Amino acid sequence: MTETNKILKQEKISRLIELGNLAKQRHLDSGGDPHVAVGSLNQNETLTDKERTEYLDLTRQIFDDTEIEDFIRKTGTWQERFKRFKAEMKVEK
Repeated sequence: MTETNKILKQEKISRLIELGNLAKQRHLDSGGDPHVAVGSLNQNETLTDKERTEYLDLTRQIFDDTEIEDFIRKTGTWQERFKRFKAEMKVEK
């Protein structure tokens, strides 16, 4: 990866973080629970359609398939990580 590409990727990551912080702040400003995740999964969308589209586009640009495959290879699938977490917490079933 060239130095220019590294700088562009870092700028994209910074913008992604900025959008995440914006969503969190809007959630808190509207009286939201700070312990509940912000986003579509909780029907708690705080970004505009344009911001949400930008967030998703940046995510796709930053994390390509190779990086995702490397992460899964190193850490395991979410099911494997959850199983390890339960074992560490000694949770039954």
